[in-house]
Order: sequence, then structure tokens, then C-alpha cells
Amino acid sequence: MQKLKIPISINPANAALKRMTIDGIIVKGDLSRLAEVADVLDEYLDVTFECGIDPQNLVFVQGSTSVNLELSCQRCGGGIKTNVSAEFLYTPVRRAAKESEEPIPDAYEEIELNEEGEINLIQLVEDELMLALPIVAMHEPEDCSITEEDMTFGELAPEAMDEEKSNPFDILKKIKEIIKELGDGNGSSKK
Repeated sequence: MQKLKIPISINPANAALKRMTIDGIIVKGDLSRLAEVADVLDEYLDVTFECGIDPQNLVFVQGSTSVNLELSCQRCGGGIKTNVSAEFLYTPVRRAAKESEEPIPDAYEEIELNEEGEINLIQLVEDELMLALPIVAMHEPEDCSITEEDMTFGELAPEAMDEEKSNPFDILKKIKEIIKELGDGNGSSKK
């Protein structure tokens, strides 16, 4: 069975009443922000969503996705192929009602509805994948083209060691001396 592209946005309340499940794809061209930080290797990524109402009568949108990416190693600049996956659980909130409602349980993340009362599914998935990226992408030391011999830690170049550092408080000493000379020169010194 062929999977179809997911809808761009849904009304979560209506989807929850229908207990809607979405099993579809997002084309890599729709992930422009993710493409700015990584090369998306898959032509499309599989996404599943489930909408419903929990025992506390909260609407929820739950889902998962994964994608194969190539990131740039922060040490050598080479490519690192990795799989990034994300699972998420949201409950929609309106901006105006956000402060007045009861606190949302910790299991849920809040997602704001747009003016039409909908959430953008593609943006939601892209946000989750961006959050799931490694903080610093680097090869393992044995796989990296930059070895430990190529790296320096805490050593300064010889020319930096030779330069005499100026004390930032030297200027204050000079000003104090000038004030003292002016005070001594006219015969009146204030204490």
C-alpha cells in the first residue's frame, strides 16, 4: 500500500473526536529549516500521528518519525551519517486561554493553535527533528580525519607568549597621578 503525504495542518479537536490516525510521509523538500543544518538523505520520511482525548478530557496529538541525515563534523568538517528519530506528545492550547486554564500535565508539551484553530503538522515534525539533533556532531576520535596530534589544547603560539600584556588598570594609575600633580601644583589639595 502506497503512503500519502500527510496534511499540512489539522484541527486537533475535530481529529480527536474522530480518533484520527495518520500514517503518511513528508517529502524532504518540505523540511527547509532542517535542510539548512543537515543534508536530508531520505527522499521522504515516515510519520505517524494519533489524535484523541485522554481521561482528563484533554485533546492530544501523539506521533513519531525518523530520518537519515548527514551532518558536518565539528572537528574535521567531514560528513557524519546518522539517524535522528523523535517521539512527541502534545496538547493544543489557545494563546488567550493559556494563562487562565488549569496546568497541563507534565506528560504533555503545549502547542499553540493558529488563528483557524489548527496546528501545522509539518512544522511540528520539523521542530521535533531539529530538537533531536546532536548538540555537537563529531566523528568518533578513531574515525575522524583530524587526529589528536593535529589538535592543541591550552597551548599558546610562541608569538603570543612574547607579547607583553598591558594592564587595563595602568590608565587609571596615570589618571590618578595626573590628578595628584594638579592638586599639588596649585597648592590646594582636596581630601
